[in-house]
Amino acid sequence: MNVASIIEFFESMIKSTSMTKNEAAYGAGMAGGPFDLVLFFKKPQVIIRIVNLLFSLIVFASIATEASYKQGTCPMNNDGTACGYGILIGVIGFLSCIIFLILDARFENLSSIKIRKRIVVSDMVFSFAWSVVWFLIFCYNANEWRKTSAEIEAKSEAYLIRISLAFTFFSIITWSMIGLLNFLRYRQGVSDIFENGYEDPNQENIPTEPYHQAPFNNNFNTDMGYQANY
Repeated sequence: MNVASIIEFFESMIKSTSMTKNEAAYGAGMAGGPFDLVLFFKKPQVIIRIVNLLFSLIVFASIATEASYKQGTCPMNNDGTACGYGILIGVIGFLSCIIFLILDARFENLSSIKIRKRIVVSDMVFSFAWSVVWFLIFCYNANEWRKTSAEIEAKSEAYLIRISLAFTFFSIITWSMIGLLNFLRYRQGVSDIFENGYEDPNQENIPTEPYHQAPFNNNFNTDMGYQANY
């Protein structure tokens, strides 16, 4: 299976999980359709986002509940920055997943194409950026854990740190997948607008009648007795 076939598979999944049968716009049908909870949880971006939420929870919870950290010592080479970054990135990732899940649930009822586009683009940029952040924090924390002395490691709950590192690495992949899905949604939305002529329901109807000159009287000067002085 090559890259093109994978992209085609995800695009077909995006279209097939639209809650409405109308023409799609950025991976969703036209506004006004009923909310289907079962179909919502079948959406690829929703499934992967829930996975991201769980991964983020595991990362920051594993570090925050570790015994030596609760006593004020970071088990990763006694580097408080490593623990602090791991918890911070996990918490932000967790909260962002909740926000984007709410937007995913509301997405079908957004009639404005501009708002849909902004959400998809924001989701795409944030997901790709956060996958890079996960990569950086994985490299930093893994390096600090590698330099941890045997004495510090013996006093810590090492399995929790290893779990946090493992799911930090997994998060790089899953957040990149969300970014790819949003890129495909964006590309699909742009192509559907041009090919199907989808119109924004909120766009005001602008008159298209040709301009007519005001009915001025050609005999205005003569009838009123007005004469211009030069």
